[in-house]
Amino acid sequence: MNSLTHRFAVVCSLAALAIAALQGCSPADGAVVAPSAASAAAEARYVAMARGRVDVPGGLLRVTSPQRGLIQRWAVEPGEVVRKGQVLAQIDAREARLALEQAQAEQAHAAAQLDALRARLPALRTRLERLQQAQKAGAGSGQAVDDARAAVIDAEQEQAVQRTALDIVRQRVAQASQTLAAATIHAPAAGRVVKRTAEVGEFVDAYAVLLNLLPEGPRIVRADLNESLVTRVKAGMRAEVVSAAEGSAVHGARVLSIGEVFGPPGAPDTSGGETIGDARVVECLLQLDEPELRVGQRVLVRFLPSQPAK
Repeated sequence: MNSLTHRFAVVCSLAALAIAALQGCSPADGAVVAPSAASAAAEARYVAMARGRVDVPGGLLRVTSPQRGLIQRWAVEPGEVVRKGQVLAQIDAREARLALEQAQAEQAHAAAQLDALRARLPALRTRLERLQQAQKAGAGSGQAVDDARAAVIDAEQEQAVQRTALDIVRQRVAQASQTLAAATIHAPAAGRVVKRTAEVGEFVDAYAVLLNLLPEGPRIVRADLNESLVTRVKAGMRAEVVSAAEGSAVHGARVLSIGEVFGPPGAPDTSGGETIGDARVVECLLQLDEPELRVGQRVLVRFLPSQPAK
């Protein structure tokens, strides 16, 4: 019996030690509570959060063809940085050049006819004056004076008609010149070529998009601010912007404006959380301190409390 009692005492001792060890690892220990407190403290740093996307003021520029035709050559490649006014592409301009040459020839012919009429008019006026003087002196007939006056009037009218015809031809020349000049596509602004949408030898219609151009300038963020957070965010506040995909590097930003119209979210939640079907947001514009993020990139915006005035 003594042996059994001794064994029972040993088992009880081991059980007590095991219970004590488990109690030492229980959630009541301060070492486990500390991360939750740290997380709550981190959340308290921000007055609001919103999802958004990186953009540029006005968005990407879509360079279009002002006329129909074949793409004769490209002067730039995707990824190339261009300056404002730099040649981007050339549309086949043989028809435009032919139309300009024809209009210029018609302009030269109309101008020559007008010069001839102008040269005739002084002689006709001189003859009319002489016949009028002769009539006053009794040496001329009234019919001759009338015929001379009619000849002057006819010449003046012909000159006016020819002047109008010359103006019309000049307009045709100007239009043909503009059409020829438009066949050379120039960059509307400085920036970087993002993508070309046509190849050499391809026929394009008028106003068809030829390439997308990312203009130089600051990067902005269009954030979808939930209606419950609108009153917490003000223009001029600072914010932290992190990539939704990377989530490591923090980029500084400043709130530019807050929209006045509510609408559906434009930047869907990609975190895997539940989507609220009736969520309403306003667009909040922020300007990034540095243009490091790419246009179109999804980001998370964390708004910082306003700093007290010093």
